[in-house]
Amino acid sequence: MPQTQNPDDKDILAMDNPITSLLPFAYRAPKPRKRGLNYVRGPALLGHALQDTLQIYGAHIDVLKLSGHQASLASEAAVLAAIAACKDNDVAVAVGNPVIDVALSGGQSTYAAVIAQLAKWSVDIVEISLIARSIDEEDLSLAIAIAKDHGVQVFAEIGVDFAHTRSEDHELFVRRRARLAATALEVGATHVLLESEGLTENRAGEAFRWDAIEGIVGGLDPARVIFEADDQDVMSRLIDIFGPKANLMVDSSRIEKVEAARRGFGPSQFLWGKVATLGPAE
Repeated sequence: MPQTQNPDDKDILAMDNPITSLLPFAYRAPKPRKRGLNYVRGPALLGHALQDTLQIYGAHIDVLKLSGHQASLASEAAVLAAIAACKDNDVAVAVGNPVIDVALSGGQSTYAAVIAQLAKWSVDIVEISLIARSIDEEDLSLAIAIAKDHGVQVFAEIGVDFAHTRSEDHELFVRRRARLAATALEVGATHVLLESEGLTENRAGEAFRWDAIEGIVGGLDPARVIFEADDQDVMSRLIDIFGPKANLMVDSSRIEKVEAARRGFGPSQFLWGKVATLGPAE
């Protein structure tokens, strides 16, 4: 994960694409970044699909999550090639559900063995879901410690629903989830990832649960929260409320939209021209 940033660095795209420097975009700090991370769910196919994504949008991707069971069902050669391509583009690599979910279900020895193999592959981050798996603070702390002992960082996923489950308003346990998120950070997770399911995703026409979002992560340092935000109005609203340096998780098909939102001109009209970033002095 990136740890340093030189405030005097120029916008990397302004050096790569002359149109960028001509348009009145809000300033976007180059990688490596501590804030404004784009956590991107990789394309369904590795190989050329991933190579093309990195070639086109590598400057906008801070962390790429290998999709689905790619880390467990794709060939090792394909996985290693994908990881190498990410590293060549200064992109950190993450593995999460379902691979880590299944590893946790196997118990401590299985989980530790999977972490060791991912570390051997130079995977940077694992995503531990606190909604796809029921886990208490003691085992969460142990799981994070095992990952850190292998040099692997942890994103702790929190939320109210998972995989099209459905919770009613009186079943959200907001304070419990907020406490679990805070504990994850206290025991060594670098970030909390807020799953959008049931909050702003699959609401079947019902209002988004912005109050639950505020209740779960509102008390945390925004720099250590990543919001899942595939919907263009959701990503725009999060940038509106938390600023253009909010950390966002999007699908690889949404990279252009989220980057336009950060720069103040897209994709939702209510954000156009509203984003302000001071950037380095000219």
